[in-house]
Amino acid sequence: MVPGAVTAQGWARLVVLLSATAILQVAVLDGIVIGGAHPDAFLALAIASGLVGGAQRGALVAFLAGLVADLFVITPFGLTSLCFVLVAFTAGVASGLSGGRAPYSFKVVTAAIGGVAATLLYSLAASLIGQPDLARHELAAVALVVAAGCAVLVLPYGAAISWALGAEASGERRLSAATGGRATR
Repeated sequence: MVPGAVTAQGWARLVVLLSATAILQVAVLDGIVIGGAHPDAFLALAIASGLVGGAQRGALVAFLAGLVADLFVITPFGLTSLCFVLVAFTAGVASGLSGGRAPYSFKVVTAAIGGVAATLLYSLAASLIGQPDLARHELAAVALVVAAGCAVLVLPYGAAISWALGAEASGERRLSAATGGRATR
């Protein structure tokens, strides 16, 4: 098997995880509205994927999570995926640079920063393609709610993505940032 490849069992588990995330988002989190915004389980999954699976696998899972998330909103299809991929890849690179298994506090802080970054990136990209803008105070509220949601959900999603990707998520990704994507032990 190619190092870093997702197995057939991993793909099946990702489908289950994405389905469970869609149910969580639609049935629970969309009903939690704080300051006109709600937490984003898909973004938390994307960030956790980068932290656990590394930059490349994280970007792949983030792309899929963004596509599924776009099914539930009325925005240009793929815009969410673009933002998720960039944030998950960055989280994966940051996690790889931490030199070993990142502590929980690092993951929570990275998730909060990723939530703010994804919100701002999405707002910027949407405005560039002519989508309606949020007022600054609304954007700040959305960013804070999304960041808090990501910080709360990143650890459970980290465990879930470890389960989904299996053993290939554990130690193979350590030097992926420094070796141009090829993971070494």
